Amino acid sequence: MSQNTKRGAQGVADIDVIIPAFNEEQNIPFALRSVVGWTRRVFVVDSESTDRTREISESMGAQVVVQPWLGYAAQKNWALDNLPLEANWIFILDADESITDDLRRELTEMSLRDPTEVPEAGFYVNRLTYFLGRPIRHCGFFPSYNLRFFKRGVAHYEDREVHEHMIVDGQTSRLKHLMLHEDRRGLEHFVAKHNRYSTLEARELWKHRARSSGQRAEKLEFGIAMRRWLKYHIQPRLPLAGLWRFLYTYFLRLGILDGANGLRFCLFLATYDTLISLKLSELKAMGISPSDAASIPAAVRGLRIAEGEVSIGTGSAGDKSVPTAIPESRATIRESGAAPDTAGPSLVPETHKHGERVEGKIRGRGRRVPADGLRAYTPRDVACLVKPPVSVIVLTYNEEENIRACLESCAWCDDVHVLDSGSTDRTCEIAEEMGAKVYVNPFQSFGQQRNWAIDNIPVKHRWQFQLDADERFTPALVREMHERIKGGASVDGVCCYRCPSMMMFMDQWLRYAADYPVYQVRLIDPHRCRYEDYGHGQREVPTGPTGALAMPYMHYNFSKGVDEWFEKHNRYSSLEARQAQSERAVPLRQAGRDLFAKDPLVRRRAMKSIGYKMPMRATAIMVYALFVRRGFMDGLAGFNYTRMRSIYEGMVAVKMSVLRQKRRRGALDKS
Repeated sequence: MSQNTKRGAQGVADIDVIIPAFNEEQNIPFALRSVVGWTRRVFVVDSESTDRTREISESMGAQVVVQPWLGYAAQKNWALDNLPLEANWIFILDADESITDDLRRELTEMSLRDPTEVPEAGFYVNRLTYFLGRPIRHCGFFPSYNLRFFKRGVAHYEDREVHEHMIVDGQTSRLKHLMLHEDRRGLEHFVAKHNRYSTLEARELWKHRARSSGQRAEKLEFGIAMRRWLKYHIQPRLPLAGLWRFLYTYFLRLGILDGANGLRFCLFLATYDTLISLKLSELKAMGISPSDAASIPAAVRGLRIAEGEVSIGTGSAGDKSVPTAIPESRATIRESGAAPDTAGPSLVPETHKHGERVEGKIRGRGRRVPADGLRAYTPRDVACLVKPPVSVIVLTYNEEENIRACLESCAWCDDVHVLDSGSTDRTCEIAEEMGAKVYVNPFQSFGQQRNWAIDNIPVKHRWQFQLDADERFTPALVREMHERIKGGASVDGVCCYRCPSMMMFMDQWLRYAADYPVYQVRLIDPHRCRYEDYGHGQREVPTGPTGALAMPYMHYNFSKGVDEWFEKHNRYSSLEARQAQSERAVPLRQAGRDLFAKDPLVRRRAMKSIGYKMPMRATAIMVYALFVRRGFMDGLAGFNYTRMRSIYEGMVAVKMSVLRQKRRRGALDKS
């Protein structure tokens, strides 16, 4: 007989507790402290955590069972079917939840009654959510009833990928007292988790079209069934779903009474609905039928990581988090001593989705460029186009979806290098197959990675173009580089060139919504230009004058899907929020003068500095992009992009506010 069972014989509650967990070392002590000691047994069902979750759980008296992640509903159903449960009553508790003293007393009293004398088979428990350390008592989030307490053997979770509810064989009722819900892993983790939730929710809504309407709804409590019906039948049809959610939660459900924190929370709920809407649009654009939604490959779904496994770090060269340790076989230069003048990649012509023609013309140095020059460069162009004396360095991390098309666009170059940050997919193998020279260096930051390439990669040409894997050269850009670089020197006498990028989204060029042209310094003389870290990216540090190219490269920022875009921009917003704290020190008068500078980068940074001080910044930027920059002329793609950009700016604003609060609290603590 276990120690907990012995305590049960002494009159403690006849309850077994199940806590699913993955990397919950910051939350699990609070959950366990609220249930260990007065229940029979506490089972922590761990999904192969890599932190101290298991160690903490065992030290606090819980029994840890390791089960690889099966999915939200499937993981809990596995626990109900396979754990050695003995108590007459079961309580399901998430690792970021805890039971209050009042609820503990109510549960104990209920469990010590003869189960046959209790007519209900299960009970709903009211949950109070904390956001940024404060309770949310309105916003349509309180009261919030979840069926968590039930008789052993009478309940299971519905077959749903996210926001699953429990189905109970018997009557149900509600308990009087609260449990608390607070995720202490930080705002970035909170956003990343709900990014994944929105992907799963969009898939559920899409799959529902292939099912009979209202499936299982009759078994749910009326309020839950009604919300489910609205979610299936009304939400997908609403224009501006995020706006309606905000108006409903902030005004109709009195989120305004929760103060500034209520405003932030309602904005987050609006963002969540907007994400679902965007991902539904993405599923439609992908041409996947509702009946096939469940079989979408993981690489398409964007769900590359299990619940809880969220990067809080600085990102990577490929816009993904990088392992802290790189396998020994890849920790050094992969290229086996080839001389710098080795022949370039032997690229094979291949039709690719990113090689399509882009309609439209732009001006460049007094001439108009034909639309044929504004497409991805392909191997078929090699015979008829010039070859500028420029080496190409491509930064990668887990880019097997992009690297082939990227290297195909480098077919004009006889010196292509790939600098990888420790990919765990086939990025390096594909790059080597295509003839590129591959190197591996652990990622620290974008500026550091680009400088490592300058210092350590033996290139053939003096000039280098630093490219990302989701970017493509255009024939127009290749021709212009050939005109500007003669005999290894710039005809303009500059040490680096800024290059505009064509943002591609929903198979079209965002000429208006993405603020074209936006410049990045990519073509450099490494003897006179280096990089430094800046926000979530890098900026150049030239030792001489800089120039600008008129012709663009193509940027497929959404090639891995909306889910992945928000995953990396969640990290970017954290980095930019920290950077913004220093930007706020720039005097407004100075920023105003910089708005009229000749350098477009100076103007852009001045706009950012002023933007950090703006109220309702996210809304203002959306209005600016849609109407001042004429984003509406890009159609549905432009509208969706401006929504995503507005969400990003909103995340930056909220995270800046959180940082300011932490600084004030720190100052108060010191005083």
